[in-house]
Amino acid sequence: MFLAIDSAGLAACRGLRRSMFAHRAGQFVGRHGWPLRLDAQGLEIDEYDDEAATYCMVEDEGRHRASARLRPAATGCMVEDHFPALWLRGRSLRREVEISRFCAAPGLGPDERLTAVSDLLLGLCRHCQRNDIGSIFGVVFPSVARVIRQAGWAGKVLNEARGADENLMLVQWTPSELVAWAIQERRELREEIWARRREVAEPARRQLVA
Repeated sequence: MFLAIDSAGLAACRGLRRSMFAHRAGQFVGRHGWPLRLDAQGLEIDEYDDEAATYCMVEDEGRHRASARLRPAATGCMVEDHFPALWLRGRSLRREVEISRFCAAPGLGPDERLTAVSDLLLGLCRHCQRNDIGSIFGVVFPSVARVIRQAGWAGKVLNEARGADENLMLVQWTPSELVAWAIQERRELREEIWARRREVAEPARRQLVA
């Protein structure tokens, strides 16, 4: 299920809150090796996790599966503060909404992960439409931008910079009904392909069991 909640709403969902921040720690600190601060419980919480933040996420029975954080750039912008070289072409975005901390739960199978990402992006697009958010922007790896594009939401690359291990990109995404339709269509197409593969594989599995 998709949720868009503020920091107070997240605090009321203790299990969901803990799993999301723990997964962020595992992804950004454990896997990517970023020198981010963890709290005493091993959770990755930074200065932008404040009252201005909105958390868009996909959850299953109170457990985090995928998420991203939205925050008005006018209240403090992570790109401007930590990626000044990229921000040189992003100054016009100060009145827009910044997206950061794209995160997926560990342990998801490839199909589950793609579904969670699609559900997150579709919910995010709808949330932006409902709240008159004209565009969102953020810094991502090219691989993340590619996943988002393949899910049906192509962004506009505003700037690029060389990172330690991989290039970083400042990307702007514009929500629309066409984008929502594209995400939904690609999700349904994937599910149809997966269903056909299962149908083909089932007779072979039965023969092995027999």
